[in-house]
Amino acid sequence: MKKLLITGLLALCLLTQNLLSQTAWAEDANDSVPLKTVTLSEWEAVLKSHQGEIVVVDFWATWCISCLERFPHMVTMSERYQSKKVRFISMLLEDPEEPEAIALAHQFLNKQFLNKQLKGKNGLAFDHYSMNENLMKSFEVLDLLGIPAVFIYNKGQLTHRLTGDNPNKQFTDKDIEEAILALLKSS
Repeated sequence: MKKLLITGLLALCLLTQNLLSQTAWAEDANDSVPLKTVTLSEWEAVLKSHQGEIVVVDFWATWCISCLERFPHMVTMSERYQSKKVRFISMLLEDPEEPEAIALAHQFLNKQFLNKQLKGKNGLAFDHYSMNENLMKSFEVLDLLGIPAVFIYNKGQLTHRLTGDNPNKQFTDKDIEEAILALLKSS
């Protein structure tokens, strides 16, 4: 059983590495997507700064294969809802003590967003943050058991909490879209 688990973990690592290395990414620091590191208190201030908007927060990490596979769909959604004043934010949950993981995540973001015409407050309609806290503490404070997870806020209030906590009820892109459409309809 132990050998099977180790083999599975190695396969998962190889799959993640393959998924992340499928396309060459920009390495030029002058031509890269901003990834701002924040503490938990700074994160609360970020959310407060968007109180008048519908905000979709995608929690992800490079070690989460389903996060990486779903991320392009989040980009597509951000493009679709940009004109409707829906703000998308990605929150990277990597161990801040692992700079290689942060660099890999930054490269992944560059792959997703360079050559895109997503314009917003900071030049992008999709803002990117990295939690600069102990990973376990971040999960605890955000009340997450795992990722991927998507939180949707309307006027500063958390209205939808989509997680994979229940293995019998996993959220889908359709669930995210339905939540956004319901909030747009009620505004």
